[in-house]
Formats: sequence, C-alpha cells, structure tokens
Amino acid sequence: MMIMKAAFIRKYGGPEVIEFDNVEDPQIDANSVLVRVKAASVNSLDAVVRVGGYKQFVKKFPHILGVDFSGTIEKVGEKVNTVTEGQRVIGFPILHDNSCEYCKEGYENLCKSFGVIGRDINGSYAELISIPKENVIPFDWDYIQASTIQLSLLTAWHALAKRVQLREGMNIFIWGGSGGVGTFAIQIAKLFKANVITATSEEWKAKKLKEIGADLVINYKEQDVLSKVMDFTNGRGVDVVIDSLGPDTLNTSIKITRKGGDIIVLGVGIKESDLTPINLRNLYIKYIRVHGTVIGTKKDLKQVIDLVKEGKIKPVIDSVFSLKDVREAHKKLEKGERVGKIVLAIN
Repeated sequence: MMIMKAAFIRKYGGPEVIEFDNVEDPQIDANSVLVRVKAASVNSLDAVVRVGGYKQFVKKFPHILGVDFSGTIEKVGEKVNTVTEGQRVIGFPILHDNSCEYCKEGYENLCKSFGVIGRDINGSYAELISIPKENVIPFDWDYIQASTIQLSLLTAWHALAKRVQLREGMNIFIWGGSGGVGTFAIQIAKLFKANVITATSEEWKAKKLKEIGADLVINYKEQDVLSKVMDFTNGRGVDVVIDSLGPDTLNTSIKITRKGGDIIVLGVGIKESDLTPINLRNLYIKYIRVHGTVIGTKKDLKQVIDLVKEGKIKPVIDSVFSLKDVREAHKKLEKGERVGKIVLAIN
C-alpha cells in the first residue's frame, strides 16, 4: 500500500478540524488520470465544504478538501489518449458526464450530473489526485499562478463576459473586491472599459484594489455603500452588481442597481445556510434581472488561460503556505486578511 500526505476532514467545523496526515494513494480507472499536485489555491468553496454547507454531496469521511490545482500527470488510465505522463495540467473543476443535453451544447456547468472536485470527490489538498480525463487541461507556465484561476477567474469571466456581456462605459459594483473572484472581476471589468466600484473593510486593501484598477473603493465599515454608489453614478445606480456574499448583501445590491440592471449572484460567503429574506417589491418595480451562475465552461477556462498567458489578466497572489500549514491558510481566508489568492505549495 502506497501512502501520501493530504489535508482532510473527519467532521465539520472551523479550520481546527482540518487534519494533515498520511492517507492511501488514490487509484485510477481506465478513463481517469493521476496528477501529482504542485500547487492548490484556497477557495471559499473549500471552507463551505469544511463547515458543512455541502453535507449532501460529501460521500464519506475522511474527505480531502480542495478544488483548484496545478501539477503534472503521474499516470494515465488505459483508455486515456488526451494527455501523457509528465505533462503539466490544471484542473477543470466541474465533474460532468459529457453526454447530457447541456454538455453536448458546451455548458458543462449545467450538466445534469453536475459535481465539483473537492466537494463530490476527494480534492487537491494532497500530493496526488485522481480525476476523470475530462477534468485536466494542459498549460505551460508557473504552477502557483496556474493554481489560482480555475474557480475564481473562471467564475468571474463567465459572469461578466457571458451572463451579462459587460460593455464600455457601464458601471459595475463588486462585493468582496479583495477576494479571489473580486480581484479577477476588477481586471475583467477594466478589460471591457467599465467603471468599477468595489467595497472593502480596510485602507491597505483599498490601496491595493485601486492599483488593480478599481475606480472607487468604499470602506463599508466607515462609509454608506448606497450613498457612495449613488453619488458616483449621479443617482442612477450601477448597471451590474457582482454579489458573492448573498445573505449579507443582496438587499443592498437591489437598492444600488439601476432600473433594468443586472445582479449576478455567485456565492453566499462561508456559511452553512444560504437562506435570506429579500425585498421582492424593489426587485420587480425596478425591472432588475437576477442571474444565478456557477463557475463556467471548459471553453471559458481555455479563454482565461489565454488571457493570463497574454498578460491581460494577472493573478493576484496574497500568500503561499505549505500544505502542512493549511489550517493557518483557512484562518486567513475566514478573517478576510488577504487581497487576492491564498495558495498551498505542495510538491
């Protein structure tokens, strides 16, 4: 029996429930690949799994966390001919069947058998990961940077380029600007020459967000978000809101959105529950469109890989931890003490 190091949970709770220890090496079947993980970035989704927000999907304990990763192909199944041993790959986070009506149209994120690496199967906080051959895409640049794009950049790109088709001169408000999705969303919005407003809690974060490209950064602890947004937009409101916090922010999102505007809901923060009351009257009186969106498609991921390679979007790396220090990485994530992505260096 071969063993590897991994970070996993045996119960739900705070960062303290994450264990770092030996586990058995994963096995592959004829249509799977074994990847030696070089780096894995830390996402809010990992923390939601950890606190029990996805209990219905976690099959058994111990459960290895982690969605994003970059690494090299260690071994391929006998029916795999799309990648070869030693090749650099990143993961496509969505588990899909490739046969349903949505997959056939290129919308893997709507697959009837939809699943997520690190939620429905063991994830990337490990020296090795076994996944279907459809879930790896070759790349040829830095492992640390490559590990940051699969969930955060893919989600931000699909939301802004595909769900609402952002255009020059539009005003956009981004909740959680200092997070992984937020720092990528700011850069994407500037690619489309939009005006970017975001909110954060501390001045050092605000400074970095302005360097990334934000036109206005609101300190939501000291300033009123509604009045600041209305001042900036001359009382009109923003065209688009990216809301990754949900229960805490959705009603404010409705207030700051212009008539006929769009709200994109793509997360609920690190919470076990996603329930929230909303003011429906404000929603329909203002003709606001609310879009739900989950990650993105494989085509989207290939597009953002090109954008990063061309230097049009740059991953913002806040910090890099070793895998054994994963608890500290999760503490930093939960406290919001970062701008950009937190990464685990593994091999």
